Amino acid sequence: MADNSPPTVIYKPSWVANTFLVRAKKDGVGDVDPLKIQKLVYCLHGWNLAVRGHPAVGERFEAWPHGPVLSSLYHQFKQYDFHRIFGFAKDVDPSSGEEASVYVNPTDAAFYDVFNKVWERYKGFSGPQLSDMTHQPNTPWSYARKNNMQYISDTMIKAHFVSIANGEQ
Repeated sequence: MADNSPPTVIYKPSWVANTFLVRAKKDGVGDVDPLKIQKLVYCLHGWNLAVRGHPAVGERFEAWPHGPVLSSLYHQFKQYDFHRIFGFAKDVDPSSGEEASVYVNPTDAAFYDVFNKVWERYKGFSGPQLSDMTHQPNTPWSYARKNNMQYISDTMIKAHFVSIANGEQ
């Protein structure tokens, strides 16, 4: 019997961040700074784990002092400090082999189903507000920090977002 389910696609963090930046520009959301982009990608990753059962990005989140962080995104956007990001992350475009600003292809309907819901839910929050959400007691970040863990496990992230979906948080 053939498996007709869509393939599991896990993206580079820069592609997902750029997808948020494109959407922010389209929707006139002008407060996306490095802190907010980290938290948006984290929320998408968590909801993707909870809804689709697999990661959205192929990098592990670290438990930094200001919440969950993907170090590759930190390095891509650190030049903006606490200011609005007005450019895009650069990566190698696999179709051309050239450095470019790559984002998730709009044909990935399953990705965009989760992405659109995450965007609508979190776009109105500032970076510090989103960071505060990750700092609540019993979050994956708080557990990792309390236990001196460098990385936040996808298992904990998934369980946390499933509990949000079930109204337990």
